[in-house]
Amino acid sequence: MAEPTRTFMCSVLFLDIVEYSQRVVSEQIRLKDRFNAVLTEAITGVPTDERIILDTGDGAAVNFLGDPEDAMFAGLSLRDSVAGQDLTGGPKLQVRIGINIGPVKLVKDINGQPNIIGDGINVAQRIMNFADRGQILVSRDYYNVMVRLSEDYAQMFH
Repeated sequence: MAEPTRTFMCSVLFLDIVEYSQRVVSEQIRLKDRFNAVLTEAITGVPTDERIILDTGDGAAVNFLGDPEDAMFAGLSLRDSVAGQDLTGGPKLQVRIGINIGPVKLVKDINGQPNIIGDGINVAQRIMNFADRGQILVSRDYYNVMVRLSEDYAQMFH
């Protein structure tokens, strides 16, 4: 019998590199290295035990187990870093971002590493798929949580 898994209400930041698969491998490597550096900087303030990062090849899904604001602040930081990038070296990094909050289960992947499954991550990916390059889209559930946390947050959403 499988060991029981724990359920979390998780804020999920789902990101992908725009037109990644249309690039040659050498450009993919440069874009992914730049993406990883920008993402690392964006989540620096979040304790490692409050997040699980899943590499998706052409992006990442960052699952925040703590404060829901962490997903928003990381998304804004990443978007702003990408928008202000120095374009002297290689292809321009462009991302699209989706954020959701919902239930997920912490499981082990085929290699025994931590993984996340559930509506929280699935919806975040679908939301991201609707985003344009440089855009952050959030689900209605995430929006409803954020506007109840601060009146200032309500002003951030269109």
